Amino acid sequence: VCYFSYRIPFKELFFTKNDSQYTAGLVFDLEIKNADKIVDRKSLRKSVVVNSYEETKAVDSYVQGVLSIENKSKEYVIYPYLSIINSDQNIPLDSISVHNNLILKEKIGRPIVVQNNEFQCESNNSFQLVNFMNTVPYSLNNYSILIPVVDSTANELNIKIEQDGKEKVNQRVTDYFHNEYKLKECENKIVLYSDKKLLSTKYFVMKDFSYFLEEGNARLIISKDNAKPVEFEFSVLWNDKPNSLMNPEFAIQALEAIESKQKIEALLDADKNEYAKVLKKYWDEKTGNNKYAFNELENEYYKRADYSIDNFSTVSYPNGAKSDRGKIYIKYGKPDEIKREYSNSNIVIEIWKYLKLKKEFTFTDKSGLGNYTLD
Repeated sequence: VCYFSYRIPFKELFFTKNDSQYTAGLVFDLEIKNADKIVDRKSLRKSVVVNSYEETKAVDSYVQGVLSIENKSKEYVIYPYLSIINSDQNIPLDSISVHNNLILKEKIGRPIVVQNNEFQCESNNSFQLVNFMNTVPYSLNNYSILIPVVDSTANELNIKIEQDGKEKVNQRVTDYFHNEYKLKECENKIVLYSDKKLLSTKYFVMKDFSYFLEEGNARLIISKDNAKPVEFEFSVLWNDKPNSLMNPEFAIQALEAIESKQKIEALLDADKNEYAKVLKKYWDEKTGNNKYAFNELENEYYKRADYSIDNFSTVSYPNGAKSDRGKIYIKYGKPDEIKREYSNSNIVIEIWKYLKLKKEFTFTDKSGLGNYTLD
């Protein structure tokens, strides 16, 4: 059995408003071919209903599902097609080659990335799949890895994770259980579901490792008894990385909301190829972060920069992060209260209040074109 899972953010769908609700949907069609001949077809239709416009643009909300394909051929190719309901988008996706004659490496199957805590599905304990192409998310959250071992005599594994030639994790794993797992959808989540024990297969569980990993490629090295170590390549992916961080040079320049011009110039004096490392060092030193790879303050800062670019950019100021409102938003976050006043001469005044900080800022737009300046 081959399982085809998908995960699509709401912001990529096309919502239409019906009364007080917003609806969207998609259709997945799969063609399964062997030697260029169609041997099977699968289709799945999925709908989404939300109650507010803000939810339709959510970056951390997804529609996801799974299709199972049974085929006795040793090799076949899956051709997926995605259609977005309410639009004319019909998107052919990359084909997927499936090889049923896959040989396990030293009886160890490819590790599976799952959420750290077990998930209740139909009263059974299940593991929720981290449905990002089997990558480990780069974040402060902790994730687990399930390692299938087809060897009833194995009672422990020695596991290392390396990045850029450096050892990041070294664990001896003895926690395992016997199960036969299948993928299924449960409450808009993809879970590894089991209702049957399979004594010949053990699933070892590796925990407490993911927050040590940097963004990028990694190597998982698994040793069992005196056998030759088995290696697997995987990625650590920042799934919701702020757009402002995609270009390290732009990200350094965006520090002007909290840093002096001289400090920013000093950071930019480094080699351009080193900007990403310079930026990470800056934020780790600023927060005293010396344990976890992910820096929460850095993430929050650039999310605010993204918001400022999206909401405060104008024709005169195409980069909203450099505007007066943008700089205040980046530094202090969303105000507790916003009051807007108008005059007959097209002058608009915005007053931002931060109640806990006991701060108030007044911005004036004298042109009526959204070009606010801090008074």
